[in-house]
Amino acid sequence: MGASVIIVAISSMTAIIVAALTYYTTKQREREAEWRKEKLAHYKDYFAALAETIGPHVSDDARARYCIAFNTVGLFASQDVIKCLHAYQEITRLPYAEVQVGEHDKRLTNLVLAVRGDLRLRPVDDIGTFSFHMIAPYRNGTAPEQIVEPERGTRVQVKESMQQEKRM
Repeated sequence: MGASVIIVAISSMTAIIVAALTYYTTKQREREAEWRKEKLAHYKDYFAALAETIGPHVSDDARARYCIAFNTVGLFASQDVIKCLHAYQEITRLPYAEVQVGEHDKRLTNLVLAVRGDLRLRPVDDIGTFSFHMIAPYRNGTAPEQIVEPERGTRVQVKESMQQEKRM
């Protein structure tokens, strides 16, 4: 009879331990999923605010939304994301004509890769081939003309008078 009591006790303890571990791991996964969902919402807000700041005519409200989104990212983002965010911000502070297109796109791509890594997206991105750029929210024919100076790799705005001549 002593052996059967020991077997029942061991079985009961095993069942309790398995139930507790299952509960703990399930709650852990739920918390991680909720945290990832919260991060995704903030990253969406950041990139939406960033999209509003593209182009030559950016409103003060768009700049304010971008500042709020930028500052909020620091509350939850990984250190790698913050590092890439600051590197991207350094280049976007420059006057538009001084920003080298290749360097801008490289830093933006690094930021997007860091965000995707922070969200643990699967499958993992191929860093060597991944590329990201944003587009300006213009309707056909209303965007200011731009040219890239090949020797410097910088963007230059074409004069307004040249744009008007092309429309005629």
